[in-house]
Amino acid sequence: MKKISLFLMTGLMCLSLVSALEMSAKYSTDVIVHDVENSIELTLEITNASQGTYNLYTLADISIYPFETFVITRSPVEKNFTITATDNLKVEGRYAFTYTLNHRGVEKIDEKFLINLMNLEDVLEISSDSIDPASGEVSFYIQNKESVSLKNLSAKFSSILFETEKTFDLGPNEKLEIFVDVDKGKLEKTKAGVYVIESVFQTEKGAKKIEGNLYLGEKKGITSTEDKSGILIQTKTITKVNVGNVLESVQIKLERNIFSRLFTSFNTEPIIIEREGLTIKYTWVKERLNPTEAYIVKAKTNYVLPFLVIVLAVLALLGFKRFSETKLEVKKSVSHVKTKNDEFALKITLLLKAKKAVENVTLIDKVPAIVKIYKKFGMVKPDKIDAESRRIHWHVGDLNAGEERIFTYIVYSKVGVVGKFSLPEALAVFEKDEKIHEVDSNKVFFMSDQIRGD
Repeated sequence: MKKISLFLMTGLMCLSLVSALEMSAKYSTDVIVHDVENSIELTLEITNASQGTYNLYTLADISIYPFETFVITRSPVEKNFTITATDNLKVEGRYAFTYTLNHRGVEKIDEKFLINLMNLEDVLEISSDSIDPASGEVSFYIQNKESVSLKNLSAKFSSILFETEKTFDLGPNEKLEIFVDVDKGKLEKTKAGVYVIESVFQTEKGAKKIEGNLYLGEKKGITSTEDKSGILIQTKTITKVNVGNVLESVQIKLERNIFSRLFTSFNTEPIIIEREGLTIKYTWVKERLNPTEAYIVKAKTNYVLPFLVIVLAVLALLGFKRFSETKLEVKKSVSHVKTKNDEFALKITLLLKAKKAVENVTLIDKVPAIVKIYKKFGMVKPDKIDAESRRIHWHVGDLNAGEERIFTYIVYSKVGVVGKFSLPEALAVFEKDEKIHEVDSNKVFFMSDQIRGD
């Protein structure tokens, strides 16, 4: 009986030695991403394996390659396999399955593996660091958040600032930064803030949209310019431009005195008007000035009216001064005279008026060559008629202040005159305070139409 028991124990020990097959597994990752081509690299170290034919398989919706049998002739040995998910595996999240190392016809050994099945949007992060608008450069990054390799990814990226397309690979936990060209003017006009980056990835199962964030940092700045133009109509233009990318509040101030304010107009009404002594202060406020927006205030001061008033006042003053200083005044007038033979004849009248006492007054008038002097004169005959120079002279003598004298004569022409007939100015020469002075009369003319109107 003792011999039988010893035999059984020896047999059991031999069986245990035969069943000592072992395997240890190493995985490149535990993540499989749906929609894109990726896999898990499995390395098996097989020990205590007897010679024979083996294969590795699973009954789950998982594919293990190569699935063909292989022969082990020595131990230990390493074998490499590739694990992928089949199209039937619709699970998202953690998924545990069992795979079996099978020594054909001898024994089997199982190993369990927990994998993480994820969508592409859960693996990728699309974002940017804070972009400095002053740098003129815009970039964003794509971050692989998992320890899985993603190859031959193709996507289009678009945001408020750019559109670009790129094909790339991402290693485990790799961060890829992409620089893009942007329009400088567009960058300047875009307010600081967070904007959406929309990406469309082309996968085996169609387009996949993933959104990210674009962070545009703040840049503050206001430029101010002043422009002046005009003399009588003066225009002052003050312009403030928001050169940053945030909303700004700006203020414009302008001053006028109590005189110029009467002739000043603005393109937009001021918010505040204050008076300090003889100065009027105007203030304009723009609460929300957008990036690249300009706030313009134009002040137009029209000095034409006051200038004309001043000119007229000066002329009036000069006229009054001249009138007050005039010592002798000569007025000349002309009128038509009817004759028996309907000849052209004019009566010339000269009026001398002394505003102050004057001495040795001589009145001289010139006769145009087209007419002749009628020999009969008024009450005062000329003292001299110079035929060569065609001048008539009256030696008046002294005149007291306020004294007036009238001189008349007639000129005629046998040739009719058509249109405008001009007569030269008369001249008065006199003495005052032992100085010789000359005074001209006004200019006169005669229109031939006046004859037909008589």
